[in-house]
Amino acid sequence: DLTTSLQGIRKSAVLTILPREDVTVSCVDVAARIAQLLDCGAQICVPNSAVAAAKEPIVKISGSYDNVHKAWKLAQICLEYACKIATYASAMNEAAKSVNPKCEILATRKSFPFAKKFCLKAVLEGGCGIHRLNLSDSVLFFKNHIKAYDSYEEFLAQIPTFKAKSPERKIAVECENLNDCEALLRAGADVVQCDKFTPEAVKQAVGLRDKIAPNASLVASGGINIKNVREFASAGADALVTSAMYTQGMADITAVLEIA
Repeated sequence: DLTTSLQGIRKSAVLTILPREDVTVSCVDVAARIAQLLDCGAQICVPNSAVAAAKEPIVKISGSYDNVHKAWKLAQICLEYACKIATYASAMNEAAKSVNPKCEILATRKSFPFAKKFCLKAVLEGGCGIHRLNLSDSVLFFKNHIKAYDSYEEFLAQIPTFKAKSPERKIAVECENLNDCEALLRAGADVVQCDKFTPEAVKQAVGLRDKIAPNASLVASGGINIKNVREFASAGADALVTSAMYTQGMADITAVLEIA
């Protein structure tokens, strides 16, 4: 830290990191570990997944004046991003569960580049689940996969083969309209992902699922956020897939330094 090195101050300091708004806490253990790696002490005041009220200390960092300054922004920014993701995720989860206790909110792979573990940790600590970690943990056919076949019917005919080749995995397929949704259910898809459906269309898709393949899962995706999550959850989907928690910016968190 060039600035504090110019000061040459040999004193101790305590830095308190706290929100200006109510937040669901996430990655406070990461913030504390940052402090420890910079030879500071860290006292966690509010644990991950708990709510910190406005002006309630989340973590206190103590140590030499110069080391506390080194830890300051790294720890604060970590909390600003993580707490925003967790707070938004928690709000979406609570809203969905209020109208459909069985509906899960699942976060997509569209996390910050090179920060997947960090983002997913915040999602989980906000009470939501994970849609996919990567391309190798699940099977999900998109429109671009289906283009390799001469017709949609040819693709549908391959679903039993896919299931036989991957007996431990569910075969999921995304669709964009009710006709394709019905065809997928009749063809034996384990999971049908309804992309960019309206809540009313999702409700109709759920009705088709209940009639044709009651053991199949029906997932909705595309444009789902805190403003419409209750509508989609009320439609009866088993899960709602969203990236909204990654695009909300940063929580309003500040820090107060005191010379010990």
